[in-house]
Amino acid sequence: MTPSEEFVAKLCRETFLSLWSIANPRGKESGKELCDVLIVCDPDVIIVSVKEVAYKATPDVKTGMDRWTSKAVKASVKQVFGAERLLAKLSQVTAKDGADWLYLPPMDRRRVHRLAVALGSKGEVAIADGDFKHGFVHVLDERAVTTLLTELDTITDFVNYLQRTEAFLERTQVIVPGTESLLALYLEKGRTYPNDTDLLVISDDLWDGLVAREEFKRKKREDEESYLWDALIEEVAGEHDPEMTESHGQQDDPNPPVERVTRIMAREDRFSRRLLAKAFKEFHQGRKIRSRVLQSPSGVVYVFLATPKTYDRSVRKKELLGRMFIARGMHKNAKVVVGIATELYEPNGGFSLDTAAFFKEEWSAEDQAKMEHVQRETGAFVSPVWTASHEDEYPTT
Repeated sequence: MTPSEEFVAKLCRETFLSLWSIANPRGKESGKELCDVLIVCDPDVIIVSVKEVAYKATPDVKTGMDRWTSKAVKASVKQVFGAERLLAKLSQVTAKDGADWLYLPPMDRRRVHRLAVALGSKGEVAIADGDFKHGFVHVLDERAVTTLLTELDTITDFVNYLQRTEAFLERTQVIVPGTESLLALYLEKGRTYPNDTDLLVISDDLWDGLVAREEFKRKKREDEESYLWDALIEEVAGEHDPEMTESHGQQDDPNPPVERVTRIMAREDRFSRRLLAKAFKEFHQGRKIRSRVLQSPSGVVYVFLATPKTYDRSVRKKELLGRMFIARGMHKNAKVVVGIATELYEPNGGFSLDTAAFFKEEWSAEDQAKMEHVQRETGAFVSPVWTASHEDEYPTT
């Protein structure tokens, strides 16, 4: 494979985007290739074009740079805009082999992000994000892509960066040596940017200074536990019985229940995953309670349930759904509840997973009465013990 083909393959298979990306997508009707990579996680759609052009030095340095920019950057940007126009007419795309693969979110809630990846400059040509007449495009080289996908390794962290960086660069003139420095500023400011300046000059040592800080290193160590949540997502997505996953209350999503549940879990950012993973591990390995409810910083409510291995799974799933309904009533501000049921923890034992998603925008008096009836009948969460905890993303001690 060429370097560009290897890049596309890695992006689609070996990164956190693997659940949501497809290489060389085609329109279902025309069969025409749209772009190099399409990433869809409702409501976000990320269009990626990759161009590999070897930089050739010329006696006139500017001429060589302009030639490379035209072939690598401008051609990539052109493909991105062409794909966006075609996608506006589509509700789903297919993989290269013609199999149905990705449903697109409706246009009224679709959020499009444009990425032009230019390979082969060897660091000799400066590239920059910006408005290319038809809209803003993020322009990245090999190093920038690697840094972003490493440091922002969830779909929510990645998309938030794209959105906020676009808004920042559209309102502020910025002189920046590279994507690492821009990312360092973003992280230092709590995943936001200054909003009180028209011109900003960013130093070239900002990234090195950030990663050398002790609190940054502590964050990395604390985040190691968060990858338990990533493992749960992979289990739900690929290895367990899809018939044991249900979804209720969302009528406009054509995806199967397994995809709906994994999408909700995968939209948790890295810090939320750390909190959720720690809570699940404490609950599961602690074996002190049968079920636990907690609300993520994202607003999603999660219900954990653990039963003996001899417990009938169909009965376990019904219990999980009942507890999820009660949990929705316990959190009046919540719109989404996700349930995860498994067996009691055994260090060397196997396990199964039952999962479900419950969507409900409004909670009525009738719902409340039904919930109270279910509580009385089952005894679930009748006298819950409420606890609160605090954790810093960048621990200071």
